Amino acid sequence: MDAGQDHLWLSGDEDWGGSAKQPSPGDDNSGLPKLWPTPSDDSAKGWLRQTLRPIAPRLLLPMAWSPFFLVITAVPLILPDRAPIDDQTAVAVFFTLSWLLILVPLYLFRSSQPTHVGSLHTLPFDWLLFTLACLVFGLHVLINPILGWVSYGLFWLAWFRTYTMIRDVVIKPSGRWLLPVNPSSWNATDGLSDGWDIVSEFWTSAPIARLNVDSGQIILTGVSRGDDRFLALSLIGPAGFVHDPFADNLAHEALSEEQVTITGLDWPTSLRPS
Repeated sequence: MDAGQDHLWLSGDEDWGGSAKQPSPGDDNSGLPKLWPTPSDDSAKGWLRQTLRPIAPRLLLPMAWSPFFLVITAVPLILPDRAPIDDQTAVAVFFTLSWLLILVPLYLFRSSQPTHVGSLHTLPFDWLLFTLACLVFGLHVLINPILGWVSYGLFWLAWFRTYTMIRDVVIKPSGRWLLPVNPSSWNATDGLSDGWDIVSEFWTSAPIARLNVDSGQIILTGVSRGDDRFLALSLIGPAGFVHDPFADNLAHEALSEEQVTITGLDWPTSLRPS
């Protein structure tokens, strides 16, 4: 987002729903506990929420096509020798597409978020049941062809369980909270309460500190916008996606007391919500 869109940097594009989610300055219902200051008419210091691009709308199309290809995977097996290509090739192509339409968008969308989690196995995907289905499919060649249909049923079960896992991720709002700071005067030991795992004592655009909670890790990261520097507070869930930490009950409980002990700088006028 270029400098001419500073007014959208916090709320995001209108089609993200960000304008409705961005709290007004000093709003007691902003989602932060009262000990966490937000800007008001009397002060330009405090935390403001940045709405990140939601995942769900971008997943809708590939998730809609994925079960279609999984369904037609069985067609060449039920009606053999009717496809324009070899039946086994058709099955392999349809089957591969059905799962790539889930895994590839998930990985790309997660990588587009401000997160440092890159491991494929942490994606919201039922790897255990998928692996079991693959093993059963392999056994159908050695033991009994009927196991091929058993594995097909297991693949469908893995698909539905994966859908549930993805749903649980995307229903959580994507966002983080920002505080303007002077990077040269920031020191993690002095600026954070006890309990944080400090990664860097000084301000950096990489993770500065982590706080473990039952629903993932609360991450404090440095963020830049033009000449301005910020601390960003977000929740990284087990699947590696970025969530608003104050929208998660377990993280909210851990943050019920002020964890960042500095008040920060005044918000730049160009970035403050109108």
